[in-house]
Amino acid sequence: MAKLNTRNLLAGRESASFGDLVLARRRRDDDAPARDRYLDLLRRFKQDHGEIVEDYWSESAPAAVALTCKKGRFRGQEYALHRRTGKLASGDPDVSRLLLHVDRQAVRGSNVLAGMSQRIAMSNLYSLTRDMTAYLEADSAARPDRKETVDGYQHELDDITAYAGQAASRQAQIIYLQGLVWGLFALMLLAPALAGVFSVVKVPGLDSGLFVACLVAGSFGAAMSVLMRMSSGRFDINHEFGREYVTNLGFARPFIGAIFAVLLYFAFQGQLLQQVDLPEGPQGQFAFFVASGFLIGFSERFAKEIVRTAEPRAGGETAVAIAPQPGISPMSAART
Repeated sequence: MAKLNTRNLLAGRESASFGDLVLARRRRDDDAPARDRYLDLLRRFKQDHGEIVEDYWSESAPAAVALTCKKGRFRGQEYALHRRTGKLASGDPDVSRLLLHVDRQAVRGSNVLAGMSQRIAMSNLYSLTRDMTAYLEADSAARPDRKETVDGYQHELDDITAYAGQAASRQAQIIYLQGLVWGLFALMLLAPALAGVFSVVKVPGLDSGLFVACLVAGSFGAAMSVLMRMSSGRFDINHEFGREYVTNLGFARPFIGAIFAVLLYFAFQGQLLQQVDLPEGPQGQFAFFVASGFLIGFSERFAKEIVRTAEPRAGGETAVAIAPQPGISPMSAART
């Protein structure tokens, strides 16, 4: 049964699955309607998935492998692997298991990888799937040594998986960084709007300039933390969740730093952190809050210490000096 695609439903037509295309191709020589149906399915399949750049069609069974390429909405060309092995793989559980692993890597490659890395990984997966399909459709007597062949397929799949994993990790960092830039851009638009709101709505003890400065400094501190970890090779992110998840994670990172910086601002304004002496004068306080906001966005450890120190004061208990001591700046405290 052909799978329905939401976009295609809105256009008033069904999508053409690769399985339907394989079956229609085997029957295309039966009569004129069968050939017309095949040509119609082929046209719709190309509209949905792009041009078929490489393909292998079995002559002994309704099985095939194809590699398609289409222009992506936000990134260059996108490659996808399609296969139908049907009953060919049902009699060989080892090869069937390998084909399932190939499908998993193909999904990861289509959703996470991009550019040349995606093309290389998907082309290698296509070649491996084509070879396994040809092996399955060959006569039992003509097949090479089974154990050696299956081990060879497993070794090749391991190599492709390792390459795809390394490429996906690099790609995930780029996707995360793009989301982070979008998050910074959103905060830069949000900050003037907040300053305008605070100029109209009077909040007791709130300096709108310091508030916005802390928000911006915290977001840039979070961004700098990510960049430094990337440059040192200590930044790793799980790419298995796909591009949207990684993008949203990067987008949220500046907001996390900004929230911690605002928390620090209110903690000082509410006198919850009496272990640190605030500088006197507007210039000194502005520089102090900007530097502290940047630092708390940069260092999650410092943010945890601030929250832990402020908790007793917020609960009405006596504060315990576990973080900065009187007269010690937050910069020095974060290094201890």
